[in-house]
Amino acid sequence: MKNNQALVNQRKWLIGLTALALISTPVISENHAVAAQTVSVGSAITAVNKIIRPITLTAHSSISIIDVAMMPSDEGQQVAYTLSVKNNGNVSVNLGDYWFRLSNKSGNKYSIKTTGDSKTATVDLKTAKIAPNSTLIFTIYASVGANAKLSDLVLKVVKFDFSVSGYERTIGQIQFPQNFTNNVASTSYKAIYYNSTTLYTKISSASIGQSGEDKLAKLKFVYNNIGKKTATISKFKYYIVTSTGAMYEAAPTDTTDLVLAPLVRKEIEMTVTLPSKVSTTGARLIVTRESGTESLVLPVGEYNIKYTTSSESTTTATDNFMYTTEDGKYEYRLTQLLREPWENQDVLSARIRITNKSANSLGIPNVTGNFLLDNTAKIDFKTVATANQFALNANGYVDIDVYAKIPSNYSFTKAKLVINNKIDDKTINKAGELATVNYLTQIPKYASDKVYAIARDGSQMEAAVNTVDIYNNSVTKVYNVQVTLTSKEKRTIDPIKLVGVFMSDNGDIFPATASTGQGQVNASNKALVNFSANLPQTYDSNNLKLIIGEAVTDTKYTSGTAIAEGYVNAVQFGLPQERSTSGVFNQLSLLPYTLTVNKFTPQVFGDDMQVVLDYSLVKDTTYNVYSADRKLILTLESKNKSTGEVETYFTQELALEGEGAGAVQPGEKKTIAFKKPFENNGGVNGGTEILNTVKLYEVIQGSKKAHSGASFQLVY
Repeated sequence: MKNNQALVNQRKWLIGLTALALISTPVISENHAVAAQTVSVGSAITAVNKIIRPITLTAHSSISIIDVAMMPSDEGQQVAYTLSVKNNGNVSVNLGDYWFRLSNKSGNKYSIKTTGDSKTATVDLKTAKIAPNSTLIFTIYASVGANAKLSDLVLKVVKFDFSVSGYERTIGQIQFPQNFTNNVASTSYKAIYYNSTTLYTKISSASIGQSGEDKLAKLKFVYNNIGKKTATISKFKYYIVTSTGAMYEAAPTDTTDLVLAPLVRKEIEMTVTLPSKVSTTGARLIVTRESGTESLVLPVGEYNIKYTTSSESTTTATDNFMYTTEDGKYEYRLTQLLREPWENQDVLSARIRITNKSANSLGIPNVTGNFLLDNTAKIDFKTVATANQFALNANGYVDIDVYAKIPSNYSFTKAKLVINNKIDDKTINKAGELATVNYLTQIPKYASDKVYAIARDGSQMEAAVNTVDIYNNSVTKVYNVQVTLTSKEKRTIDPIKLVGVFMSDNGDIFPATASTGQGQVNASNKALVNFSANLPQTYDSNNLKLIIGEAVTDTKYTSGTAIAEGYVNAVQFGLPQERSTSGVFNQLSLLPYTLTVNKFTPQVFGDDMQVVLDYSLVKDTTYNVYSADRKLILTLESKNKSTGEVETYFTQELALEGEGAGAVQPGEKKTIAFKKPFENNGGVNGGTEILNTVKLYEVIQGSKKAHSGASFQLVY
């Protein structure tokens, strides 16, 4: 009878805690194991199929476990137990009479710390008192080993007692069974207790896709407030944890605090970029929150991730649809959706693949439409015309690029494309809507040694970064990146017009000026493009990235002298470190040339100085298009080692090919001589105190860089 009454009281106590979902936990008393009892709370909720009797503290008070969570840390793992002390009596319960001891099965002990359930409060277990007919909820946490499991840990509740050895009497302990897991299954949800409010949480959908060389994971996470108070969710962070324990922070698309009124359900979206070599099998989402200070971060829940489309996703717009006309059937598929920085705006671009699903050839639909952001903001897009296709064979396809501009500070969480088929100026039919749980808001990232494949039909090329050079003057510097475009077509083509911007790690944007030469590129041949920007002399350019894409003007890909209005199909290149100045004049890369000075002879004849160069200049003739106006300067300089004073006493401009006295012609074992008046101010032939150097500079926009330099002795 007493046991039955205790069970009734226990269930009443659970109802008083606002239907908290308690974790299945076998509690072992001092002398007897207490069996778990089953309570039906709903088949979808995780870890509520068994409810544990509280550990008795006094005749009218008890302690129960509400939640438990673990997360990786640099020291191993952090485990957090959320506990509830219920006082049903008429006098206060002094929590300082009770201590907590955490150890593993081998008896190794772990240091325990505590925190309160509010965002700022902390609990001092030595002084805390639970008033009559009230409840105190708090969390204790500890650092444990990297390989520890919850079933390896034993949490004891002890009381100070002079009558026993060691003055500690164990009144109860919590130990999880061998097969226990607190991970939330991909089809389940979890109740968390937040500021005296109960929230049901779950992953509603998860997807994974390629983003350049990386993987882009996108998750939707649901909060459902089933309590009676409004909850403001702040200082929560989200991490995808791999099966090896590596943690990657997932960034919510909306970083403002989430305010949930009672019985309100809200869904947040988050994305994270993962290295391509990381396995997604066995991945988990760990939710954490700051407690009190930024240095204290505790796990809230752990959720298994299954990368499939959520059943809750909208069915009105997907990443593909079929469209049938009187001529035949097409499939429309969204293959890419990007947001790209552009001047003081952003470009929103998408690539749509249209496939002929009929047995006969079909014309290419005339695509018009708009972007619909968050189901409210409509922005008409421009469709970039295809230049090399006018029809689709059976099962053939064409990629259509569309784009629009939006303010750089405009934020949105969802985007879809409303696609129309324009029959004529008076007839426009809606074809369908495109959206995807895997739409990419992050530009694909490429390492500096990787190749960007531009798959435009009839103009296929590959872009690769060659070098980074910095040209200096007294106030600014020119940051220049050289890129090679290689044709993958079998016929001669115009090189694709690219535009770009430089972006720093903190989001600074610098428009890049693209410069190249005139002409066409033969099959498997190349074009050189330079991207440059003026930066303050003191600006740290070590971690700049280059974002490049295909330039567009109105409804065409940019060509000739047309000015770009935006770009599509952008990628982000990581960049190598600046090319250093060579100490020798051997195999100097001045693409499309390579210069080697085999012998350098300076001579003084009275009032004149003559410089003779024995050189080889090799031209890579696979480069069909390149800038022919490079400005190179050969100088002779002297430096006084004592004073540091530098004097330039000979200067000669060089031209690679071309005509004139400074023209250096391609060929092996060539000779050229330069003769100029020589003015000796007494600082050139100064013995060991003078260092003479020959240097080869390149000048861009009034700024210069030494590509090579070597010392020599000048005697006359």
